[in-house]
Amino acid sequence: MSSGLINIGLTGLKANQTALSTTGNNVTNANTEGYTRQRVDFETTPSQYTGAGYMGTGVNVASITRMTNEFLIAQVRSDSSLYNQIEKLRSNVSQIDSLLADSATGLSPGLSDFFESLQSSSDDPSSIPERQLVLTQADGLINRFNVLYGRLDALSGSINQDMRAQVTDLNALAEEIAQVNKAIISSTGRASGVEPNDLLDKRDQLIRELSEIVSVTVVEQTDGQYNILIGNGQSLVIGSTANSLEVAASDEDPTKMDIVMITGGKSNAITSEIDGGQLGGILEFRDGILQDSYNSMGRIAWTLADTINEQHQLGMDLENNLGGLFFEDINSEDNMFNRVIANDNNATPDDRVIYAKIVDTGDLTTLDYELEFTGPTDNDILVTNAATGEVITRGQLTGFFPSTFEFDGVEITFESGSFQAGDSFIVAPTRFGARDIDLSISRVEEIAFASPIRTEADLGNVGNAVISPGEMLAVNQTSTDSLLPTFEVEGELSPPILIHFLTDNYYEILDNSDPANPVPLDPPMNNELYIPGIKNYIFTADSGQTSVSAEGTDIAQIPATSASPGPFVNGYSAQTLTIQSRDLETGVVTTQSALNIAANSSAEDIAAALSSRNGVSVSAYTIVEVDNFVDDGAGISPTLTINGETLTIPAGGSFGPDDMADLINANSTLSDDDIIAFSDGSTLTIRSLTGKDIVVEVVGDATDSVDINTANAGAPVTIAGGQGTAVGGFVDVRLDEGVRITANNNTLFEQAPVAESTFKGYQSFITGTPQQGDSFTIEYNEGGISDNRNVLAMAELEVTGTIGGGVSTYSESYSQLVEVVGSTASQATLDSETSKALLTQSENRWLEQAGVNLDEEAGRLIQFQAAYNASAQVVSVARQLFDTLLGTFS
Repeated sequence: MSSGLINIGLTGLKANQTALSTTGNNVTNANTEGYTRQRVDFETTPSQYTGAGYMGTGVNVASITRMTNEFLIAQVRSDSSLYNQIEKLRSNVSQIDSLLADSATGLSPGLSDFFESLQSSSDDPSSIPERQLVLTQADGLINRFNVLYGRLDALSGSINQDMRAQVTDLNALAEEIAQVNKAIISSTGRASGVEPNDLLDKRDQLIRELSEIVSVTVVEQTDGQYNILIGNGQSLVIGSTANSLEVAASDEDPTKMDIVMITGGKSNAITSEIDGGQLGGILEFRDGILQDSYNSMGRIAWTLADTINEQHQLGMDLENNLGGLFFEDINSEDNMFNRVIANDNNATPDDRVIYAKIVDTGDLTTLDYELEFTGPTDNDILVTNAATGEVITRGQLTGFFPSTFEFDGVEITFESGSFQAGDSFIVAPTRFGARDIDLSISRVEEIAFASPIRTEADLGNVGNAVISPGEMLAVNQTSTDSLLPTFEVEGELSPPILIHFLTDNYYEILDNSDPANPVPLDPPMNNELYIPGIKNYIFTADSGQTSVSAEGTDIAQIPATSASPGPFVNGYSAQTLTIQSRDLETGVVTTQSALNIAANSSAEDIAAALSSRNGVSVSAYTIVEVDNFVDDGAGISPTLTINGETLTIPAGGSFGPDDMADLINANSTLSDDDIIAFSDGSTLTIRSLTGKDIVVEVVGDATDSVDINTANAGAPVTIAGGQGTAVGGFVDVRLDEGVRITANNNTLFEQAPVAESTFKGYQSFITGTPQQGDSFTIEYNEGGISDNRNVLAMAELEVTGTIGGGVSTYSESYSQLVEVVGSTASQATLDSETSKALLTQSENRWLEQAGVNLDEEAGRLIQFQAAYNASAQVVSVARQLFDTLLGTFS
């Protein structure tokens, strides 16, 4: 019995000694990171049967258990990954926030100083010091763009280094976890399935450290090893095997770095799959705020350069030359090629020539795009948002080079090469704008502050009409970028313009190259209606408007004379016109219903019919020149009948151009029909301002006569007394962009008339009340160095919506960037604090379960010490009993 009691005491000693050792280990590792409190679990040894029943035989240590909770561990990992991602994002965004908002480095002061210098120069546009200040401030503004880009680029380089450091740490952790997996299996095998707690703690701690770098998913194998998945399911550790990551230049965009997983010797980019942890924060920052900052700054730079250049080219410098580029061309060859980045995996041969031209800075976004040849043919292309994959547009190339494709203010030109299905390119229209903006102009004399046109009213004008100073619209042709004909001759307006009022309500616009002999413009503007009470613009602002004139075989041909009273007809043949309109966005051509013109229609009737069609405006007029008045002096005194109105020559009058002009202008019926007349002393010019036929008859003897003619008619026609004829008019048609006219014959309009542009590149308007004979001129502003119209227009751009479809000014766009970055930084700070609190909370919950509480462990030491002492007492009692028993038999 004593031996049984001794054994019982010995098991107690052993079990409680284990408990004391375990508790002591807990105490000594209270501050060891990752240590999990351990607990000794006791169990009774098998009971022994006696006649009185089963009797206990002592105690065993069933297990030493880690006081852990897999749910809490997973929560800590998740919260740690989230916190580290947000904190890394906050840290990086805060740097950009400080950079953009700082008055020493931010863009706002530079923009303000530049436009203030322009405004100041408007007070004395010829001042050399003021001009020099403009160049100085422009150079300072460019420097701010360049410095901001440089700081962003330095930050980009820094995060690339950080990525490499994080990947190096990740690889080390992955390898260590794989080795610990292996050690756990080995130790468990040697211990007959008992898990090595310290190795389990070490593995958990390694995974916890890994979660600070990237989000982690743990999958336990049946043998107790952990498989570690990162990001969105990429296998980093499989049992005792670890894959490795590396940082390498992206195939899609070599200007960026990719995270690549090496598996079985093969590389696979997993950047888009990475989430959480510091790597997730780096990538979120790089592909979010950092990329937006590059592109937003670039968009402002390109838009500023383009709009200032455009306005500057509309001016005139101190040397009477048209303004050139103020900033370097945003579509220089280098700039266009830099905007397209080829995928390194594009098929051979590497012979593709592709570039991106910015055609409308107002339509630019802050996106980078991926342009893919998606198949099935080599001409099918898809454009997506490079960051999100959202489809922007689809299209198909023509299959011929060069071929173009346009979207969001950018025109992609496929110049040549082996483009094929599977090719892809990154298109970054604005990424490098802040880096590449530069000043083109170098001499202050070249700054174009004046307007190249000036207008004047004739000093002899009787009416109170005034002409505006004129507004420049363009100097280059939209389609070719070459100079408009108006400005092809350096230092001249081609041609200078004379605006002459035929009546109070009609005017003609003439080529005034020879002021002594103004001639019609080409294309003609011989009969323009003036409307009181509004701005009457001299030329169109529509660069696509064209003009077509009726110049067929019948036009301006004077029919043979016949005996009065007629009837007289103009001899115009019938014609059918076809009008087609091309949609400027889709290119779809629609044909309006055929327009049938009856034979002998007047120009007025033709104009009325054409004016009813979409995209068409028409001017009609008739001109008859009458000279060589012959009065035989016998018989009936000769006179003229015009459109049925016989002109009665008053006493003392004569059959000649002066009296005939006075009689025509005094005739109320002819005046109501807008028929007027002029005389230069030898030639009577009769004009229908609406294009009515002008019927001229000579009343008199057969030997009385006049000669009549009209523009382009050739030889004059003689009308003798008792004879007459009808003269048809002219039709000038203005067509909106995309509209064209064709005819079924060449009688009135030619079958395929040549459309000539009416766009002159400038505009002016007349207001007030003109009177017949008033005139105005438009000419080159030679010597107008004190003119400040263009510098005012340049300064006005500061408050003009030029960005984002005309919604924002330069400063507003920059402020929006600063606001977005600032709000992101503030939100990241709040999120960091919140995620830190969540992490602390989950860590505390884990510590409550797995951490060492020294007070509790001290209590357990006392508890197990007492149990140990009691067990020793059991042994002592058993020994005494044994000694007593021995003494009995001695």
